[in-house]
Amino acid sequence: MLPVIADDAILSALWRYWDTKRGRRRMPLRSEIKPFEIPRLLPHLQLVERVDDEGFRYRLTGSAIVQGYGFDGTGKFTHEILSPARHKIASRHYRLVFDSGRPLFARNRYVRDSFLMVMISRIILPLSFDGNSAGMLLPGHTFASPTPEEQTTADMRIEIQGDEVEFLDEPRALALVSSMPVAAAR
Repeated sequence: MLPVIADDAILSALWRYWDTKRGRRRMPLRSEIKPFEIPRLLPHLQLVERVDDEGFRYRLTGSAIVQGYGFDGTGKFTHEILSPARHKIASRHYRLVFDSGRPLFARNRYVRDSFLMVMISRIILPLSFDGNSAGMLLPGHTFASPTPEEQTTADMRIEIQGDEVEFLDEPRALALVSSMPVAAAR
């Protein structure tokens, strides 16, 4: 199991399912993903499509994600529902996976009123329609309450801290998006 998601029951189960479906290929076909095979994971999943000249649209948003963020993004574009700073980060993640065809892990912290509220971990998995390139994304999200130690070590000046990002098929970190001030959480 990949160390970065080994302790996360949802993300590790999603990784195993996706990895089994892809076999020796770079990614599985979208048609190979069967919701009835993963009912426990469904509340934690999204489907994301790239629409030319419009950006990224959420085709589906699971109930745990709706509860975690406080809104349902189904049918909406990222720029319609995310703050500009968060939209920029999410779009970067989605573009990386669409363009590379590689699975990505991202974790970030949300801070409100000088208090670390939640840590969100996600894996963004590519799916193909043609067997060659990513045509849709399958993100899985989990939400965790921070430990008291994490609450006191957070940089409390900002609402969204930089994302920890790494490709899951390569052990080294890609980048740490620099902390960005955010006017209001969505």
